Amino acid sequence: MLGLNRDSVPRLRDDLEATFREDLEEAVIDPERWPDLMERVSQAAGSEGALLLRSDHTALDALATASLAPASRRYFDEGWHRDDHRLRGLPMMRTRGIAVDQDFTTLEEIKRLPYYQDLLASRGLRWFAGIGFEVKGRLWCLSLQRTVAQGPYEPHEQERLATLSPLLRRAGLLTAMVEKARLAGLSQAFDLIERAAMVLDSEGRSLCWNEAFGALLGPDLKLSGGRLVAEEAEAARQLEVLTRPCGRPPISAVVVARRDAPPIAIHVVPLVGPSRGLFAGGSTLLVASVPGAAPLPAASILQAAFRLTPAEARLAQALSGGTTLAEAANRFAITAATARSQLKAIFAKTGATRQSDLLRLVMGLAR
Repeated sequence: MLGLNRDSVPRLRDDLEATFREDLEEAVIDPERWPDLMERVSQAAGSEGALLLRSDHTALDALATASLAPASRRYFDEGWHRDDHRLRGLPMMRTRGIAVDQDFTTLEEIKRLPYYQDLLASRGLRWFAGIGFEVKGRLWCLSLQRTVAQGPYEPHEQERLATLSPLLRRAGLLTAMVEKARLAGLSQAFDLIERAAMVLDSEGRSLCWNEAFGALLGPDLKLSGGRLVAEEAEAARQLEVLTRPCGRPPISAVVVARRDAPPIAIHVVPLVGPSRGLFAGGSTLLVASVPGAAPLPAASILQAAFRLTPAEARLAQALSGGTTLAEAANRFAITAATARSQLKAIFAKTGATRQSDLLRLVMGLAR
């Protein structure tokens, strides 16, 4: 086809399927072994490297072998995943378990499309075989990549690679179960320190939560369609941000005001490494607390920590305990203007820009 000397190019190893089954068993038991599995199947398939990703291409859920790490970063950072030419192969991945460039691309297109001549050519890549498999309704792809010299995946190679699809599907489902149990254990572990915790996926849907977090749900903070929503507008806007796949959450805390109870402070912690879970989809840990439910740091501690005046420290403590600015002014027998002036000084000294920031700082001293 392309005038290549096939004898000088590595092809699929004879023991590909047998070693793949063994590697999959290890990956299910220990999900951290999936990168090793990808590296070995890439080598056994005579490939330059491999990328494992969901068909909707969220960078958060992608894994790449070391050889493809630079190309993978560029693929997501420059937005190539939003207009991936190889998305044409998704129907074939669903029906026969595999798709290759030859299924939907001509040589003329390869010569002129930026996808091949810019993105792939910059790393010496050209050909791919995408092994498709579904996990919990989402199509995943193990994308094997070859260079120009290694040549395309031939029909007999495609047939063998397609047999890996049902094995990947089973392993993905089992791994998801293991990861889900791990995430549930993570949230339940917070019960030991009497803290409320919930784990969200990359789209802001709740995967699991402990009893303490469940006790905080009510008319002011509730689950709707699996996502947390708040009655108060600012908190609702901040929680909505967590539903946008973006890697690291852009906010670190959300304060949810309640009509008949103290506010809820929710600390937002991005999950990384094995705590995240590739197939279970854990993305973010929420740790919630109610300021009045735990002792606040003494005003003297706030005064020393942030160099506040005694009056400013007293006000900061009151506001962190759920008191409104008007209520604090009345309690301390000061005018509303004085209270606003003191709050402005507190913000300047602590670096906070709103009361939710102040609450996060104060509660941090209470731990």
